Amino acid sequence: MDAAAVRNCVSKLLSRGEPALLVPKGPWNPELAKAIQGLAPGKDHASLAVQSGLLLWNDDLEGSHKIAQDLPDEFGAYLHGIMHRREPDYGNSKYWFRRVGDPPLFPQLHAAALDLLHDATGLDSYRKALQAGKKWDPFRMIDWCESAGEEREVSFLRALQAIEIQGLTYYWLDRAKLPRP
Repeated sequence: MDAAAVRNCVSKLLSRGEPALLVPKGPWNPELAKAIQGLAPGKDHASLAVQSGLLLWNDDLEGSHKIAQDLPDEFGAYLHGIMHRREPDYGNSKYWFRRVGDPPLFPQLHAAALDLLHDATGLDSYRKALQAGKKWDPFRMIDWCESAGEEREVSFLRALQAIEIQGLTYYWLDRAKLPRP
């Protein structure tokens, strides 16, 4: 997998003006989707996961799914779970998250969620749930995405989802020995 091409794709994704929709209508940037699909990751697990993560970050759920469904470990299940949460197919998302275990990204997500909520108004139930739980609960995130109705809830969840997808993609970049931008 060409490190410069991956870096270019990540740079374009980082240039998004706002976090992705919880339920996208299609790829954010169709040309970028083609570039990501053309990365030629080979057959190694980590490179395939990078490609799936980049497609997911670009809101190409179908492209991400085609790769994630064949990744056998908990991080492939994590990509798969996020993809189904974004379809939205919440029950299927929970199925995949039951296979995830407790990845190293979870403590970072818990801290990031609390940081996002630090000065937020009208989101006390989210803050209380996170403080009571003491650790990240992906099933709670699925439920929150399913029930979010107010714009401030959706904005919080979109920002948190962006952190989650970027963090998972960076995890795979590290595993594939590809540089972060």
